[in-house]
Amino acid sequence: MPMAGCHDGPLLEMKLDRAVQKVFEPQHSAQQNMLVAVSAEDPDARRRAVTEISKSNQRNRDWAVRGFMAIALLETDPQTRCVALRGLGRTHDPRGLETALKILNFNEHPAEQVWPPVDLVRWDATKLIADAAVAGRVPEDLHAEVRRTLLARLASDTDRHARREAARGLVCCPDEEVLAALVAGLRDQDFAVTHECECTLVALTGETHHGNPFAWEQWLAEHHAAAFVKAGNVPESRQPPYRNGVEWVAYETQQLVQWLWPGSAD
Repeated sequence: MPMAGCHDGPLLEMKLDRAVQKVFEPQHSAQQNMLVAVSAEDPDARRRAVTEISKSNQRNRDWAVRGFMAIALLETDPQTRCVALRGLGRTHDPRGLETALKILNFNEHPAEQVWPPVDLVRWDATKLIADAAVAGRVPEDLHAEVRRTLLARLASDTDRHARREAARGLVCCPDEEVLAALVAGLRDQDFAVTHECECTLVALTGETHHGNPFAWEQWLAEHHAAAFVKAGNVPESRQPPYRNGVEWVAYETQQLVQWLWPGSAD
């Protein structure tokens, strides 16, 4: 039986050669990476190039933002589109928000302007919008379209992650139609979606009904005229059982002890 080492030698040398080549391989500039991102045949190479640009200090340059936009809109590889969307999100440029809206409303635009998004792309596009909404970065002129788009995603998107992000983003839209949509979302089959709907309802109203749509419907019927009076307050039942970092460590330690040894004394 031949020794394994007899065959491992050439393979090891090949791996070492590749490692050495990688060490001495010239680094691409951000602009060179953009050229790769829009022209390479290999989708992995395009994705890596977009990733490098999004990590660089050049990502906020106009040419980089425009490149991200073009890739997010027209790239056929879903993962590369998602990396471009995440790059746009890191720039905080309003054009990123416009791009995400265009992707999610692709059927309202000519086919040559936007490639239909798959689930993964819709998730990242909705997340970009939700992040901007939560951070208060939605320009006034885009507010109506953001609201319309998030309501549509929550009501009918087939991807649960997109629905969850839509529920999170609706925190920027304090009106009765949004409250009704969030209450309807409490009946979603996915717990993460219903949890996010409850969290947004709490943020908008300062009330909680622990995910019970019937209780919310009754509350809204009784308080529709003053539904937002307590907005921003956190109900006592939803406040964490600690007030600072020291108490958090003590609480987590107690939870761990009780998990490891159920029934142990407090």
